[in-house]
Formats: sequence, structure tokens, C-alpha cells
Amino acid sequence: MSLTARTPIGFGLYLSLAFSGCTSRPEEQLAAAQKAMDQANEQRAAEFAPAEWRNAQDAWQKAQGLLASQSYGEAQTLLVRARSRFERARDIAKSKRGDIRKEIQGMEGTIDLRYKSLKENIDRGSAKLTSARKQGLTKSCTAIDKNIEKMKSDLEQGNYSQARETAQATLRQVYETEKELLTYVTGKKQS
Repeated sequence: MSLTARTPIGFGLYLSLAFSGCTSRPEEQLAAAQKAMDQANEQRAAEFAPAEWRNAQDAWQKAQGLLASQSYGEAQTLLVRARSRFERARDIAKSKRGDIRKEIQGMEGTIDLRYKSLKENIDRGSAKLTSARKQGLTKSCTAIDKNIEKMKSDLEQGNYSQARETAQATLRQVYETEKELLTYVTGKKQS
């Protein structure tokens, strides 16, 4: 091989080594991606935006591997991608959590109205109830009260999925207790 044929190859190799050595660890992109991941985690993106969370985690893990092998240029690109995906996951999770919160608040309003009505009907129909039936209805009301407190606690702590499940269960309890009371008062089994 002649000297002129080897020169471009050697020069290209020299440039690639020189530029790869100059690239420093992308601390700014790493910090930004970490911050975005923390924010997404606060919004429970893994629960409310699982596909976006997995995509962001995948980019994050690949970037970590590249950082470990000191491929900082490629890692920088993946860290920017991870940050963007974590931000998307955060935004989607925040939106879905807001929707669930509104749903729970709607159920909470329904529970309050129906439960208040149930208690009034128990008081009005108490003369027609045996002591065993009154005791059964009292136990049902105590369970409903506990579920209402649990739902409110879960909601305050941001456990929206659990709060929704509890709200749904509480609505069923109120409905079943209403049916039970109606059966006791009218003497007819309700369906």
C-alpha cells in the first residue's frame, strides 16, 4: 500500500480517537434525565403511563451502559431521549391521575348523598325493625364509615387507584344496605 493510500485511513483514525477523547461525561444531560425520572416517579408513571415509563427506562438503562463504557457522545443522545420520555410519562400520568381524582370525587359525592339518605331511612323505619336487623344495619353503616375514611386517606396520600377501588366498594355497600333496609321495611325481597 502506498503512503498516499494509508494517509486518509490514518488521518481518519486519528480524528476519531481525538474526538472520542475530547467528549466529556454528559453531567448536565444526566442530571436533567434524573430529574425528569424523579418527577415521573412522583406522578406514579409506572402505574398510570406504563408504556411510556418502560420506554423511558429502556433509554435510561442503555445510556447507563454507554456511560459505563465511556461512550459519552452516544450516552448524551440517549439521556436526552430518556429525559424527553420521562417527561412524557410524567405528563400522561399526571393527566390520568387528575381524571381518576375527578372520578373519585364524583363517587364521593354520590356516596355522601345516598349514605345520608340511607341513615335517614334507617331512622324513619327503625320502628319496623327488629333489634337483630337494626344491629345488622348498624354494622353495615360502621363498615361504610370505615371505607369512607380509608377512601379519603388514600386520596390524600395520592393512592388514587386504591381510593377508586374503595369508593366503588363503598358504593356497592351503600346500595346493598339500601336493598337490605327496603326488604326489612317492605317485607319483599329486592333484586
